[in-house]
Amino acid sequence: MERENFYILLELSCDPPETDPEVIEKAITKKQSEWSKLRNHPTKGLHAQKCINMIPEIRRVMKDDALRAKEAEAARELLARDRESKYPEIDRHIDILMGKGYVTPEEKTRLASVHGLDESQIQNRLNARKNEKYRRIDQQITLRMAKGYLTESEVEKIAKRNSAKHEEVMQRVRCPVVKTKKSPEAAAPRKLDRSIEKTIHENLKLLNKSSLYDFLGLPESADLETLQKAAEHKKKQLAKSSKKDAVATASNTLAGQCITIFKSEENRIAYDVSLARAKLAALDSDIDIAGINGKVRPEYFEILVNKAVDFGMEKQEAVQYIRDYCRRKKLTIESAPDKRRKYIIAAASAAVIVVVMAAAGAFFYADHRRQARESEFEEMIKQVNNTKQPRAKIQLLQTFADNHGDDDGYGQYIDKAEDRIAEIEKNMAERKYRDLGAKADEMADKEQYSRAVDELNTYLETDPPAKYAGKAEARIEELEEKIESRDFKQLEQVMINGATPEKIKSISKYLESHPDGSHVKDAEKMLSDISGEYYIYITKQLEDYEEEENWQQCAQLCEDYTSLYDNSYSDKLEKRLEDYKEKVTQDKKLKALRRKAESFGTDYETAIEVYEDYLSAYPDTEIAGRLEGEIRALRKKKRQKAVEDVRQRLRLMIEQSGERYTLKTPAVVLDRETGLMWQLLDTSVLQPEKCFNYEEAGQHVKELDTGGYSDWRLPTPEEMAEIYKNEPHFPFLEKKWYWTSESYSSYSDSREKRTIVDTVDNDPAGRQDVQRRDASECGTVRAVRD
Repeated sequence: MERENFYILLELSCDPPETDPEVIEKAITKKQSEWSKLRNHPTKGLHAQKCINMIPEIRRVMKDDALRAKEAEAARELLARDRESKYPEIDRHIDILMGKGYVTPEEKTRLASVHGLDESQIQNRLNARKNEKYRRIDQQITLRMAKGYLTESEVEKIAKRNSAKHEEVMQRVRCPVVKTKKSPEAAAPRKLDRSIEKTIHENLKLLNKSSLYDFLGLPESADLETLQKAAEHKKKQLAKSSKKDAVATASNTLAGQCITIFKSEENRIAYDVSLARAKLAALDSDIDIAGINGKVRPEYFEILVNKAVDFGMEKQEAVQYIRDYCRRKKLTIESAPDKRRKYIIAAASAAVIVVVMAAAGAFFYADHRRQARESEFEEMIKQVNNTKQPRAKIQLLQTFADNHGDDDGYGQYIDKAEDRIAEIEKNMAERKYRDLGAKADEMADKEQYSRAVDELNTYLETDPPAKYAGKAEARIEELEEKIESRDFKQLEQVMINGATPEKIKSISKYLESHPDGSHVKDAEKMLSDISGEYYIYITKQLEDYEEEENWQQCAQLCEDYTSLYDNSYSDKLEKRLEDYKEKVTQDKKLKALRRKAESFGTDYETAIEVYEDYLSAYPDTEIAGRLEGEIRALRKKKRQKAVEDVRQRLRLMIEQSGERYTLKTPAVVLDRETGLMWQLLDTSVLQPEKCFNYEEAGQHVKELDTGGYSDWRLPTPEEMAEIYKNEPHFPFLEKKWYWTSESYSSYSDSREKRTIVDTVDNDPAGRQDVQRRDASECGTVRAVRD
């Protein structure tokens, strides 16, 4: 029995596949604990023990990159098959909900929950069902276009029949829609020229295509612009081809016809009408064959009805169409025999036989039994001969053998039945391999060798007879040689024209795909020959990545080279690799510290402590400079946050102070009484680390561009006193004093000349409005403009 898939068993993601060793090991440990608890469970114990025994194998597979990749691919295939098995039931449920013409979002969510799928997967199935509905609608529209138009009642009937809206059907109609058959618009459409029609038909037949739409690979409901673009593209594509065979000629002819027919809506309608009439003509031809003797047998009639339904007719409509056609052609449709009468006749016959048998006596009884057995066998063989499907034939023969396995006198007939079964199975096996061989040959002719190998391997999985299994294996070996030869030729081209990484990748891919190939030594020599070229490429790439400080990529490049070569270049890269790995480790530490710091949000002080504590513990760390950069960035954020906090508090105070002060911009306050505009924030908030003497204060205001203004200045003592000493007072959070524009020259006791400046504090209860201070002191600046 095939083992369980490890991705599914461990409940790991396979799309995209989980590859982190730590995550995988945690999943194994978790599952091991769960299985250990279930070992004594009455129903789950055996499975749990089996899983525990597989743990070494699970670790071996999941730690190997190549094996793990195959395991993930197998898991995706298993899950896809599981989804496919659910689709029939899902589709039935969708059909029920679509009865009202749509499915609500709540119903979609419920369907996803019931079937254990994503809502996107349910939406995909809804789309598929809609596409199937539209295919039926297009089929029914096309069939009715034979007359060149549709009536409004036909449109309504198609909409009702397919649970679709009237507008949905109208959007897909490609011909005029009239009220009734007698409407003036219901004129006969322009017919396609017979010679053109014949040319298209013959060339489509050669290419095994059903229509020009099929030739372009588009649905019949495609819009005219899309068809025109597809036709032009097809023509250009064919023009590039150098082939000049019958298929190429037919393709070029059809591409030209597509350009002509899809040039206008009128031409397209003429072609669509021709297509519809061709479908009806095919049905008419089948009716003619069924009534070749002037009569249509009941079983033929049923087949014709089913075929008409496949064309897009309703069953009742199909019955009427066939009856009308037979009436016009003077063909008689035979009625099915009355079943009741048959039963009465059969019962009467049986009664007569019983009477005769009773009269004939024991002598005739044995002979009758022999004849009955022979008759039963012959009747069964007749059924077998009339049955087309081989599996159905085998079923009939096997049922006969099973029913009479213990009955006397049936031995020879059972032997014959079993011989016939063996013959049919032999023929089936031969036909199956013949069809497979033809399919594989066709793929090989197109150089689709891998697809052919996949088909043959799939065939071998069905456990075919040894004779054909051997042939399939020999064919696979032959195809794999062609694949190997093709891949090596491609490799040779890459070695001539490809870039260095492409060469390495191609050689590695060839050696991995064909470890026992006939050109392995040549590929290994190619690899050896470009060792110097690859080293030069690696060193140049390393320079770029070092500049970007992408140490992980640097390490990967070194590992890529050293995994392929063992030479002096690899020795040099091994030394660099150790340094890169150390830098990768430091990067990881920095990322870990950064994550920890970021976890504190706007508590920047605590975040700064994370980096400072690490620097204290490891002062010589290689990432010291980067940590100091992180600290500087956090301090800047801390200052910005402090500034923003003050700004918000002052804004709120301004809003609550009355109507005198109002925010002109987020950083500028307007005094409505004086018309002056003030900076909202002063230098003690914006630049708390800087000391401003009087000269620096003057220079500072000249360089300001707060609020987009460049004409800021120092206020006069009167202007500054006005906002702080008179009500309503300008909002403030702490006491401080400000420089003004008034200054004086003075002499000290030692007769040294100095500058005295008028200053104003922001305390409304201050003893005086203006105080004089030496220009060399440290003060605060709040700029003003007119």
